[in-house]
Formats: sequence, structure tokens, C-alpha cells
Amino acid sequence: MKNILIVTAGYSIFDAKGQLNSFLAYLTEETLSEKGYDIKISDVTKDTWSVDREVEKLLWANTIIYITPIMWFNMPAPMVEWFDKILLYNKTFIITDEYGEGGQVQAEKFMIVTTSNLKKSDLGKGFVLKNASNIDAILQPLIMTNNYLSIRNQISTFHADNVISGDTNWIEKDYIEHLNKNF
Repeated sequence: MKNILIVTAGYSIFDAKGQLNSFLAYLTEETLSEKGYDIKISDVTKDTWSVDREVEKLLWANTIIYITPIMWFNMPAPMVEWFDKILLYNKTFIITDEYGEGGQVQAEKFMIVTTSNLKKSDLGKGFVLKNASNIDAILQPLIMTNNYLSIRNQISTFHADNVISGDTNWIEKDYIEHLNKNF
């Protein structure tokens, strides 16, 4: 019950260099290793990963932690590609009469750690975000993918907001508190 897979997508776009996501992955590994968790990491931005090894890690995990920026209201392209390649019929899912009930991944929980330049106060406002009153409303593709794989227990999302133009000094302390509260 202590096997954690960290899937990280520190990704450079515009002014963001992906370093914050890498730092959050480091904090996750350090904090949870000290608590006795066994950790494996998948950095989807590296071109050194193999499908077989990634499927093995996914099936090994009891909990999956995704650390990802929000890119155009979704996961970045390398994470989408990772899912496209490792979600394999008869390994991570099967087709059933009721759509979405054939997940073969044994993990019990998942957590999303996300970074974005939008402010939490922007959620639920304006034309673009009027139907997104919380960050999970934006992260539905990732949430639904986990539910499809039969990972149905979501640990509360950690959202580091306003990371390009705002103050980011609060993130490390608050994130460690989030980890300690949930693990």
C-alpha cells in the first residue's frame, strides 16, 4: 500500500521553463520517501522511457501522483502522449458492456498537483472560466482517465496558481503541508 508512482511533466512553454514542476516532483519524492513510501518516477518529458517499463510502473503503484502544468486547459502534449502509449488494451483496460468499467490498474488513489498562470480568483469568472468554479473542473480529462482505469479515489488537488507573474514563495511550504495532510 506504499507504492507511489510520480508522473511528472515539467514542460517549457512561453516564460515557464518547467522547473517548478520538477521541484514539486523532488519535494514529493523527498517528503514521501522520508515517510517510508516506495517511489518510482516517470518523467514524461524525457525521451528515455519505454512503454513496457512505464506500464509496469503504472501497474505496480497503489497511488499515482501527477505533477503537471495546465496547458491550454489540459495536460501538456508529452503527458497526453504518455497516456496514448501506455494505456494498452488487455493490460491497463478491457472493453466491457458498460463503458468505462474495464479498468485494470490496481492503484487505489490518485492526486493531481498542477501549476498554472491563472489565479484561483479567476475560477468561475469571465467567459472562458465561467463554468470552472474550481481547478478540478479544468482537469476533467485527467480525472476521467483515472476513473476509466478504475482509480476512483482522488486525493484533493494541489494548485500552484499565478506562477509566472505572481509570488511563488508560498508554494513549497503549502505543498509540504498538503502532502503531510494527505499521506
